[in-house]
Amino acid sequence: MTSRTQTESTAHADLDTAWTVASIQRDFVDWRKGRPRYAVWAIDLDIPKLCAASLRVRQHLERYLLPHYGRKPHITVCICGFPGSADGLDDDYTPALFKSHIASLESARLRPFSLAIGRPETFTTAAYFTVHDQEAGIARIRQALGSDGPGEKDSTYVPHVTFGLYREQFPVAEVLQRMQSCPDLMSAHVEVGKLVLMTYEASVITGPLTAVCEFNFERQALRVLDENAMDVMLR
Repeated sequence: MTSRTQTESTAHADLDTAWTVASIQRDFVDWRKGRPRYAVWAIDLDIPKLCAASLRVRQHLERYLLPHYGRKPHITVCICGFPGSADGLDDDYTPALFKSHIASLESARLRPFSLAIGRPETFTTAAYFTVHDQEAGIARIRQALGSDGPGEKDSTYVPHVTFGLYREQFPVAEVLQRMQSCPDLMSAHVEVGKLVLMTYEASVITGPLTAVCEFNFERQALRVLDENAMDVMLR
């Protein structure tokens, strides 16, 4: 079992003949092995225009999508693993690895940058808004972090903003046709000034994200957002 974040980052298959992959809303205990939360570095896009667009497209594609998608708009930049673990598993996100990520972000001297958010598209596993990294800001972040999170080494990274997972198998061509008929398709430019470490409950594949801390590119400083979650990160 791989994390939902990993499978979202898979590149396009041959979508003309592909079928969507049904997500299953259950606790994959063999994957998480008793570990409660999973961590990712992400760009937070919880802004009114994008939230409204996500809701509008989800409603338009309701018959295809798994209900109760609870994650606010974001771009996963680097998947980390299970925080606070020291079991020697490949997908543990240890305090040492967290500290090395912070040191790498400080050394990289990243600056704020712009992104373009475009039309809805799909992987076989998830529906999303396209992301155009025209200033290569995401690429620089991933280079700084090593881009070697669990499951990333053998996949092609595609930046995107997920707005839904599929409830059943459907012809992708049919989903795309419905997607393209959505009224008032959104495009927007957003300014990115920080990177946020977020976690989600590993037993709930569509559950909300919790912000633990953020690294500000302008101030080159880390700010803790959730003291309890941060304690787990450094345990």
